[in-house]
Amino acid sequence: MHFIKNIPALLLFLMVILFGQSCSSTTFGQHADSLFLVTENVAINYDLKRPDKRYQMPYVLEEISGLTFKYPNSILAVDDESGRVFQYDLSTQKLIHSIAFSKPGDYEGVELIKDQLYVLESDGDIFQIDFRSKKKMGAIKYENDLSSNNDTEGLGYDPVTNQLLIACKEDGQIGKNAVSGRAFYKVDVGDLKLIKKPAFVIGPKELEAFWEKNRSFDYDKKRIKFKPSAIATHPISGHYYILSSVGKMLIVVRKSGKILATYPISPRILGQPEGICFSPSGDMYISSEGEGDRGYILKFEIKKS
Repeated sequence: MHFIKNIPALLLFLMVILFGQSCSSTTFGQHADSLFLVTENVAINYDLKRPDKRYQMPYVLEEISGLTFKYPNSILAVDDESGRVFQYDLSTQKLIHSIAFSKPGDYEGVELIKDQLYVLESDGDIFQIDFRSKKKMGAIKYENDLSSNNDTEGLGYDPVTNQLLIACKEDGQIGKNAVSGRAFYKVDVGDLKLIKKPAFVIGPKELEAFWEKNRSFDYDKKRIKFKPSAIATHPISGHYYILSSVGKMLIVVRKSGKILATYPISPRILGQPEGICFSPSGDMYISSEGEGDRGYILKFEIKKS
């Protein structure tokens, strides 16, 4: 009987413990989001928690990697392995065209500049394809000083400087020039020659300095994992948007590499984000590999503050 009388007290004790754990968990989650979501320095925002549209790719694009926008309403995508580029119509939500440009390999990025298509291989080599309506096209391969040690995964284009942007997922070093962090290189479109000095470098040190400047609470610095998987130039602001599948974040930088904003990416929404591009109006498209299923592309509409 004594035990029965103490049941209300026992329940109250358990409720206090559970409520405390719930509050602690919520606070941690809020701090995690607050850490990565810093957008005070940009006038253009995206809600990465709420995509505006999802495009399910056919099984041939399970390994979807790089993206580039083709006016007026389609996307060109390259997959990791096949040596083909696919054109996907956003209105009909169907593949309407594909071209073979090389043998199977490890292809990570794609950019369309006028009628020329550029594809990045993971060792830094760039393929140039004269993009027409044929099913198979010869490609010119341009080699450079980058290698598989750099594991180049992102290819973007800056229309102001007329240069391609290459993001190194791993070691950014070329030759004996030591690099601390992930290096970003530029290639002149005219001759496709690599500028050997990195345009900028971003690593844990730069991210930590940015977050500590904007956030006052403590956090686990071991959570800072940044390995670029894609890069694109915003058509309105001109800033570079850099996607990192490892570490699940999107960062916005000036052309100098100065960090302006960071966005957290939920793995439930984007399991393995590998490609990014923009429409001329600023809507953002991010692709994710299917991880055993079909790949997909998510659309995030631009939100101006």
